[in-house]
Amino acid sequence: MAPKRHYTIGYGKPPKQSQWKKGQSGNPKGRPRRDRNVSAMVATLLTQRIVVRAGKTTKRRTRLEHLVHRLFEQALEGDPRLMKMVLDEARKEEARSEKDEPQMDHADREVVEAFLRRMGLKRAAAE
Repeated sequence: MAPKRHYTIGYGKPPKQSQWKKGQSGNPKGRPRRDRNVSAMVATLLTQRIVVRAGKTTKRRTRLEHLVHRLFEQALEGDPRLMKMVLDEARKEEARSEKDEPQMDHADREVVEAFLRRMGLKRAAAE
């Protein structure tokens, strides 16, 4: 016959000898820290907000915004390498914006013209 227990043993109630001792952790090593690669650290640093003083005013910007502002300031001061870099970026942005413009083909143009004629706006658009 089994010895009589003074409490019930079951789900969530282990026997006394297998319970955690006071001050003992159930997971002594804890969860291992995740590895941080360089690109994750750089992304974190670039998105941090910093306080930037410009004359008598202060502004809160991300580090990336501050770097871009400094790049443009130094380009305007006459650094030829930075001038070329800024102009190249401007050309790339211009090319991207031209690609994003929707192009109307002949059928679309006819639909728009018919709509404008119906609304009586064709003459106003032509003038």
